[in-house]
Amino acid sequence: MGAYNLRICALVACLLLASQASGYTMEQMCAQWSGTGYVGNPSNCRAWGYCQGQKLVGWGTCPNDYIFNSQKGACGYASSTVCATSAVQTCASATSPMYVADPMNCTQYGYCDGKGSVQYGNCGVGGVYSASSGKCVWGPSCPQDNICQFMLSGIYVGDPNNCGSYVACNNGVATSGTCSTGLTYNLANGYCQETNNCNGDNSNSGSSGEFTVGQQNKNICKTLWGDAVDVKVENVVQTYKYVSDQSTCYGYYFCAEPTAIGYWNQCPAGTQFNIKAGQCVSPASFICPYNRCGNVNSEFMAVKNTGCESYIVCSDSAIQNCPTDMYYDEVNNICTGTQPDYPICKGTYTSTD
Repeated sequence: MGAYNLRICALVACLLLASQASGYTMEQMCAQWSGTGYVGNPSNCRAWGYCQGQKLVGWGTCPNDYIFNSQKGACGYASSTVCATSAVQTCASATSPMYVADPMNCTQYGYCDGKGSVQYGNCGVGGVYSASSGKCVWGPSCPQDNICQFMLSGIYVGDPNNCGSYVACNNGVATSGTCSTGLTYNLANGYCQETNNCNGDNSNSGSSGEFTVGQQNKNICKTLWGDAVDVKVENVVQTYKYVSDQSTCYGYYFCAEPTAIGYWNQCPAGTQFNIKAGQCVSPASFICPYNRCGNVNSEFMAVKNTGCESYIVCSDSAIQNCPTDMYYDEVNNICTGTQPDYPICKGTYTSTD
């Protein structure tokens, strides 16, 4: 591993990095790109989406024994293509030794022995692993936590955190750029122009604007600490906790201690924050009281407290029902005659939960 200078890292920054990466949905990636082509699916390294006109218009999955290479926009052999969503899956298929990023913890990396096994190493205080360079580098931001991670190499897309600016994608790395004075970046055509499409409201950011990663809340930790579950690492209870943002299914605050300032983060695309488990998990595995369409690459999601007989159309929030005596299986996206054995289908949520 490459050497780097160790520096003192604030506890909050280091532990925030140790939480799971935020990521972007395929819809959000397409919305920032004026071009036409493939993007990777942040929920499944074998899957892909197809963008056209800033919309996700198609999706699919590579054949068995293949992994989708987002930077090349093509399926590659699993034995030589990194699975960006799982170090374990990469190492299980790798036929030669290699270092890979741990998608769930940017402060550590995985080492594939070329025989199917993975061992983990840590970058140390203040360090994060860079997948593009294969080395530990100085933090505090995670190099993989950017919109280019699952997009083609060699393209320009809108900066989701700064409307009117752009980023250049190169091998999964995003390099920020700004237009000349008086010009703003147009997401629809990929050019800098005099017309300001942002209108001062960051409407082209690809984000709801309700929260931003790292956003602070002075009272949330004190208010919710007692309700949060203990965080355990290798069965050792940690001194910090994660609490719900009480507005979304996928957002949470990192709390270093009961009286600390809370720092907002979001679950990896395709997962949501289970308050009772203190973890990012499959949406079907618990009942979230908020908008269940958030942070998922799904057209439909089951409606809570309906036994999965009803589902919501995520694009317009319309409620639909499966045919009589059938249930909606959101994991497999089908209506089935057998009620799925998921908590969202079996359980009932009340305001006292």
